Parts: sequence; C-alpha cells; structure tokens
Amino acid sequence: MLLQMETKMTEFQKAAEETELVLDVKDLNIYYGTNHAVKHVDLPVYERTITALIGPSGCGKSTFIRTINRMNDLIPGAKCEGEINYNQLNLLNPKVDVVRLRSEIGMVFQQPNPFPKSIYENLALPLKFNGVRSKKKLLEVAENCLKQAALWDEVKDILDKSALSLSGGQQQRLCIARALVLKPKVLLLDEPTSALDPVSHF
Repeated sequence: MLLQMETKMTEFQKAAEETELVLDVKDLNIYYGTNHAVKHVDLPVYERTITALIGPSGCGKSTFIRTINRMNDLIPGAKCEGEINYNQLNLLNPKVDVVRLRSEIGMVFQQPNPFPKSIYENLALPLKFNGVRSKKKLLEVAENCLKQAALWDEVKDILDKSALSLSGGQQQRLCIARALVLKPKVLLLDEPTSALDPVSHF
C-alpha cells in the first residue's frame, strides 16, 4: 500500500491557509511489520475545512486516518515514524493521553459499531465518561445529535431499545450521532456513508 498526495495551490487552499492549522502531518511513515504501508506523507489540515483523501482500495487511506486517532496502536507489529502535530503536540508521542485525544478527535468507521446497549446509552455514555451527569443535558445533547444524523424521528419513541436492533443504516447514523456528542475539534470519517441506504435523509 502506498498513499501518495499531490497538492496544487488553489483559491480554496489559499483561503484555508488563512485559517488556523489544526493538524500538521510531517514525513509520516507507517509500517505493518516489514511492510512499509504509507510512505512520507506531509499534509496540513486547516480549521473549518474539509480535507478528503481519494485513492484506490488498499492504498492506505484508512491506515492513515486510523493513525491520527491512534487506532493502529491496537494492531500487533504496527509502527509509525514522523509527526502528527495537533495543538503543538505530536500525537505519536507514547505519553499522549489516548482517551482524551479521542474525545477531541472523533472517528466514524466504514462499518457501524454501536455499543451493545440502548440507543440512548450509546449517546449518553461518552458524555457520562466525560463528567456530564444532568439527565436533562444528556437527553438534550442526544436529541440534538440524533437530529443532526437524521435519525431522531425514527428513534425518538424507542430510545430504550437496543441499538443492535436497528437496521444497518440506522446503526451507522447512530454512530455518526455518537461521534458528535463530545463536539470534537476534528472528525475523521472513513467512508461513513457507504453502509447507508441511498435514500437516507442526509
């Protein structure tokens, strides 16, 4: 796998560079054992912009995204070199608090992965873990995020029902809503709409 990025200066990029740099990837190399999967990536990511990675299947897009969120730490033999700077901190530093990192840099995967709990608890648990205790606040945030994910009207009367009982597309929209509850500063999306029905209300 090889992720290659070619950038051209455009009016959009010029405008982006006038905003704050939120992520700055420098000479990133990712290995799976002896396999050099991603080679020498340099990529600035600016606040309030959308950055898209486009390439054929297997070229390293998911590997690259998962590295930003330190998800590849869980894969035996995976190793990274280079820098992913966020708020002047290299996210590849082993001393980084990964739990806090993932509350600020959220992620939605290609396949839905709801918690085996109720629809409501899928949204409330991240908030509770981060100190929110008010039931009113929990429900308010849950409702708002479900509306943003175009799921509220379908589940508002069954919030205590298991998330696993939802259809695949509904589960994915729930995962999108869950990724929004902590208001992450960066949201990583790994083909999050591939599991959705094309007539979804997005």
